[in-house]
Amino acid sequence: MAKVIPATPFESLSGKLSANEHIVMRVRNGKMHAYAIQNPYKGPLAESRKRAIASFAQAVTQAKTEMSNPDRLAYWQQQYAQYRAEISKHAPAQGTKTYSTLRGYIIAQLAKHADE
Repeated sequence: MAKVIPATPFESLSGKLSANEHIVMRVRNGKMHAYAIQNPYKGPLAESRKRAIASFAQAVTQAKTEMSNPDRLAYWQQQYAQYRAEISKHAPAQGTKTYSTLRGYIIAQLAKHADE
């Protein structure tokens, strides 16, 4: 992954510069990154993958709804603060996913509860 500092006319970039480009630009946690797509899969999606994509899309939609409600947003902010405090006290186990954004945390929790 490359560190990108854009010139003045390009304050922010995201996505590909052209359809055939293999370099993708994105902003994560306020920092711009460029990464190369290598060996993209072009075949059909398996049914299990389609279900996973649909489940994630539903969680994203539900997270947007939750974040637009002030009461639910306050609840999630409290949960996320507890989560971050726990993470800072104890180093997460090897391979454990940690969430650096409130949105990502909400989506993960909603997706986890949808699977249960």
